[in-house]
Amino acid sequence: MVLEALERIQDAEKKVEEMRQTAQKEIMTYEQKKAQQFKQLQGESQEKVSKILQNQEMQLTEQLEQERILLLSEAKEQNQEFRNKYEQNKEAIVDHIIERVKKVYGSQ
Repeated sequence: MVLEALERIQDAEKKVEEMRQTAQKEIMTYEQKKAQQFKQLQGESQEKVSKILQNQEMQLTEQLEQERILLLSEAKEQNQEFRNKYEQNKEAIVDHIIERVKKVYGSQ
């Protein structure tokens, strides 16, 4: 009876050891699975961040290009306005000089 009890104890200890090893294997498998899922999620997250950054960069580039075009257009308009004013003032100044010359020297 004592031998039989010892055998049952040994069988129970073997079963406990087998269950422990099985549990360790399951835990290792679970950890590996979760580590793989983490790497995959990390990669997907990095891709999303990269896409967001690329989109922002494209938007900023487009915005800067639009601002550049607008500034060039405004500069051309101002340049044309200055040219027009120059032409108008040039004629008025020439007319004014001619009038002064006529007054000083008289019209002959």
